[in-house]
Parts: sequence; C-alpha cells; structure tokens
Amino acid sequence: MNRVQRSLAFLSPLALAAVLAGCGSGAQPAASPSSASPSASSSASSSSSGTPTGSDSATPGTGSPAPSTAGGVARCVSNQLQGSLQPGAGGAAGTVYQKIALKNVSQSPCLLEGFAGVSLTNGPTGAPIGAPADRDTSVPVVPIVLQPGQSGAADFGLHQAGNYTGCTMVDAAGYRVYPPEDYGSLFIPAQVMACSNSDIHLLTLRAFQPS
Repeated sequence: MNRVQRSLAFLSPLALAAVLAGCGSGAQPAASPSSASPSASSSASSSSSGTPTGSDSATPGTGSPAPSTAGGVARCVSNQLQGSLQPGAGGAAGTVYQKIALKNVSQSPCLLEGFAGVSLTNGPTGAPIGAPADRDTSVPVVPIVLQPGQSGAADFGLHQAGNYTGCTMVDAAGYRVYPPEDYGSLFIPAQVMACSNSDIHLLTLRAFQPS
C-alpha cells in the first residue's frame, strides 16, 4: 500500500467524501472558458456583418432633373433663338418704336415669358453703352410656347440721343439681348446713336407677346 492509500485509509467516510467532492469541483472551471469562446466569436461575426448593410443603405441616389415650366416645356435660351428688329408703332415725340422679335430656331418647343434684358453695345462682344432698357409694364406678362420656327415679340422704344442735354453721343453697333431668365445673350445689329452716360435712359421695353 502506498503513502496516499495509507492516508485515505485513516480518513473517516465524511472526510473522504469531502476530498473527492473538492477534486470534482476543481475540474469544472477549466471547461468554462472554452465553452464561452464560441459564443463571443459568434457575436462579433454578427456585428461585423451588419456594417456593410448600413453603408449600402446610406448610398445617395442620383439627383432629380431640374424642373421645367409650362407643362414640361423648358424656357427658351439664347443658343436656340435668333433675334431681329421688326416694325413697331413708328415714331413720336423723339422716340422710335420697333419690336424685338425672338425666333425659336431649335428643334424643340420652348417657353418665352417676361422681359428681356436689352442694352446698346458697340459690337457682338462689346461692352454695353449707357443704361439698359427700362421695363414698360403697360401690357401683361403672358407665357408663350414657341414651336420650332415660331416667334415672340416685345414692343421697344428708342429715345433720340440728341434730345438729352449733357449726352455724350457715341455710335452703337446694335443691341445685346438677354432672353427672360437667361444669362446668355444674342446680338441684333443696328446702327444707332447712343449716349454713353449711365444716367441717361434711352430704351424702354415691354413684355413679350405672341407674334
């Protein structure tokens, strides 16, 4: 009989049961960490797999197209128009009345509505001369859908430069015309006398009407 067997032989049954129970409980904690590890790794895997889903859902979409007007017809712009001068009401009290006409030379209909911006200029790319045209609001603003080949016209008045005291008279080569709501412009040639003074207003213009 070895030393351990001899020692156990002298122990009472209750003491022997306590020693054996202590040996059994000591083996239990060693198994606990290994059983917890798969649970932790499973949780981390689930968390990381959720990240791309959130990222995909936040991807921005393409922007909406710019809104058009008059039932889907976009405004007329300078590169689809051709300008000309047409006879107006004639002349009276030192003012010559004509019409500025804008023709749709594109392949699509467009909307012409409101007032043009008009200035005298010394050439197609030259600087403006004097003050721009003043608006004459005596006729209402109306929407005009120009089909290809159609025109709209605005009554236009030019006061004679020689009637203004202090006018510094210069030759103008024509008119620079900005269609309503457009930053682009077109040029209409016309040999007229202008005042270079910015405080002398030679031009008046009404809103476009069907022609």
